[in-house]
Amino acid sequence: MESTRPLYICLSEDHQEFPKFGDWDHGIFVTNLNPHLTDSELRCHFEKFGTVTECVIRTDSSSGWPKGLGFVRYSSSGEAAAAHDAGPHCVGGFQILLRKVITPKKVYGSQLNALQGQSFRADVCVN
Repeated sequence: MESTRPLYICLSEDHQEFPKFGDWDHGIFVTNLNPHLTDSELRCHFEKFGTVTECVIRTDSSSGWPKGLGFVRYSSSGEAAAAHDAGPHCVGGFQILLRKVITPKKVYGSQLNALQGQSFRADVCVN
């Protein structure tokens, strides 16, 4: 059974070489969002740092109420770094918190089977 939940990996400064191995998307994980903020408002704020390829605010599946967190994907790691480093950011009257993250590009069943048995270091933060 394949999961539809995205995987966000936050790397420490010691592991910045990790994304050179594999096919990754680069973005920022955003927390402390105003509950009335929309995806388009969040996108508008972060487009000034580069080409935004995805922007979503996570909602509770049962109530539909925003969870106060979101994800912004950029077309390059440099754009994600520029957005992260330009902080602090204030959006919708809230000072938001950012984490630079990488996400694996879409992995299909046969590719996933090839990854089985690989281990990841325990000191890499996975949200």
